[in-house]
Amino acid sequence: MTVSRSILFVAYFYPPCRDTGAHRPAAMVTYLRRLGHRVTVLSTSAYGRTPDDDVGGIVRTADLQLARARIRGHDRIEAMFESDTYSGRPHPLSRVLVPEPLVLAWAPFAIARALRLHRAHRFDAVITTSPPESAHLVGAALARRGVGWVADVRDAWNFEPLRPELPTAAQRRLDHSLERRLLGGADVVTAVSRPAADDLRDRVGATVELVPNGWDPELAPAPDADEAAWAAGMLDADRVSLIYTGRFGSYGRDPRHLVTALAELAREQPDVANRLELVIAGPCTPEERRVLGADVSPARIVLLGSLPRERALALQRAADALLLIAAPGRTQLANLKLFEYLAAERPVLGLAGGTEAGRIVLETGGGDVVRSDDVPAIREALTKLVAGELTSPDPGAVGEYTYPRIAERMAAAVERAIAA
Repeated sequence: MTVSRSILFVAYFYPPCRDTGAHRPAAMVTYLRRLGHRVTVLSTSAYGRTPDDDVGGIVRTADLQLARARIRGHDRIEAMFESDTYSGRPHPLSRVLVPEPLVLAWAPFAIARALRLHRAHRFDAVITTSPPESAHLVGAALARRGVGWVADVRDAWNFEPLRPELPTAAQRRLDHSLERRLLGGADVVTAVSRPAADDLRDRVGATVELVPNGWDPELAPAPDADEAAWAAGMLDADRVSLIYTGRFGSYGRDPRHLVTALAELAREQPDVANRLELVIAGPCTPEERRVLGADVSPARIVLLGSLPRERALALQRAADALLLIAAPGRTQLANLKLFEYLAAERPVLGLAGGTEAGRIVLETGGGDVVRSDDVPAIREALTKLVAGELTSPDPGAVGEYTYPRIAERMAAAVERAIAA
């Protein structure tokens, strides 16, 4: 029998924020509540509110980012996917503040509100999820008051970091010290990938459990004839459609080797290239637009720009195959996109050899995996795709990566944190 626990879930990225970082916290909260736990959410006010905030146990704090947006005439900050282009440049304060700018803009407000909430609710446990890394300061504050603490790490801190390197040795020492103190001091750390989990055990001495990312089955769109017809209309019925949704970003997802392989295929096997199209649905940097604008005829590359989520999912389900990119230098990468792809039940072409994402594609039998920087291997994989040799994932294996199952793992981590 499940013991009902009172849990504070601290997540900077949370709906109505549309960034992918909001999906794991939102799904985790939903399914922890269905397991019988009483979950209060602590987030920022910078992305706005939802109609369910008052009845849904969602508390939003002040955030200097919101003040900055209002100075510019906006009532909220924008998510990454709300425009067709982005710069990829870090905020200037990321070179000044340790571990990142939200340690000043949001964390002080979050800590103060968390302590007030604890006095009112007497939480059994707190889950803090990063990025931003400064969210874990809230967990440390409550842990000092006897609350069991789970530090959930979606992107590892100083293992294959996404953040730009701090410019001075003193800042870097402080950053590593904070990582050891916070993650090493949490009762349990949950990591979404095996490489990150292994690193945190070995380097930081943390108590780590693997709680992967996944897919919320309730987000699967209901059959919609209009969306399906729209998606079909975006694709060339005479070609094999390889589709990528989302942004490439600064995460080691570089499309240049893929474009080179397409161009080689066009020159050396034009009959195969003539049957292939690469469709990108998401924002691009100016440099990515330049790369993807290369002449690969008789193959073709189509840029659709940012799409509403419903249309992106409909496009995934209309695809002949879905493209995943993860560089070998980002071994921990296994984010929402992968699990959306697996849920779409379409073959996945994973340019992700040597990464957690590639391992999961192979584990679920969902397609083909090669290194993202191996042009000959990519070209061969494209040839296999056109020949119809890629398989769809096994539904039973994919089921292990759905949030009802994953929330059970998180609930077990909460119990271990309380016991500790």
